[in-house]
Amino acid sequence: MEEKRDFGDLEREVIEKGKCALCGGCVATCRLLDYRYLSVDFSEERPVIKEGQQCPPDCGYCYYQCPRVEKPELRAGLEEMYEVASTDEEIRKACQDGGAVTSLLAYALDEAIVEGCITVADKGEWKPEVQVARDKAGLIKSAGSRYTPAATLTGIADAILDYDLQSVALVGTPCGLSSYEKMFVVGKDTHNAHNFSSHIKLRIGLFCMGTYSYEKLIKEYLEREHGVNIKEVTKLQISEDVLHVYTGDKELLSVGIDEIVDYKRDGCKVCEDFAGLFSDISVGNNGTPEGKSSVIVRTDFGKKVFEGALERGYIEAKPIDKSGADLIHRLMKAKKEAGIAEKERRMKKQK
Repeated sequence: MEEKRDFGDLEREVIEKGKCALCGGCVATCRLLDYRYLSVDFSEERPVIKEGQQCPPDCGYCYYQCPRVEKPELRAGLEEMYEVASTDEEIRKACQDGGAVTSLLAYALDEAIVEGCITVADKGEWKPEVQVARDKAGLIKSAGSRYTPAATLTGIADAILDYDLQSVALVGTPCGLSSYEKMFVVGKDTHNAHNFSSHIKLRIGLFCMGTYSYEKLIKEYLEREHGVNIKEVTKLQISEDVLHVYTGDKELLSVGIDEIVDYKRDGCKVCEDFAGLFSDISVGNNGTPEGKSSVIVRTDFGKKVFEGALERGYIEAKPIDKSGADLIHRLMKAKKEAGIAEKERRMKKQK
């Protein structure tokens, strides 16, 4: 009989080898979740167990749901691409690129498709904080992009244990959606202590080329090296391979992302998914004009939500231009090739 793996194996095979996505899936599926046994240490950017504790002998849920242990299988789906903008002026003003995510979630809440939305807000000084938004105000609070990790899947447990929600929308980067997919699959078997995955009704993925260490990018690079007062920053945006830093309408700094490549998390360097392949709908700012969102409808359910939001006037949309679609496909290809190359590089280094 094969010995059951546990958090110690996850540490050796994933965390210590720089492959952890910091998605939070291991925390959400921990058997001892109610005791806060497993948590994310954001200062170290890794999952940790309470000091002096060890896993029960019959556990191991964290190991078996981790997508970096074994990738989930991608199911066949759609790929309908659109150029989208919110019709809500308040949302457009608060959001970064057209407000598509916020408006789709607002529609899902208003139509009782979901009772809450797991999103990421700014808790101050651009530190990301997972929240469960239940109204438009909560959604607007989470508008805009964050480029440091947030362990989004910990919000699944918050939505169910703290708010008793039965239907939830999950917004996350590709690694988080991949982790949810693995959680969904193993939840049908014996490796998911809570089966939280059955509560997720809508998955919205965000285009992502990788996240950056908070301490290195925000504190060391922006604050110490460039003298940026992070408390005054109102917007961070990466577009066309450039990081832009704003306070109001004033641009404080713009640098090519090749200058901050060393601050990217090691776990992101092995990721092969740019456009959220495991989502119902994925959204980004590549391939469309400023003030618009690129939206990819990937499942029949995603199409139903998208068309409902369009019919009810929450969004306006048109098919994306071929040049925009081509750009997105190039970025998808580039991220996949870079992830594969990084894995191969690390394997050669270990030999």
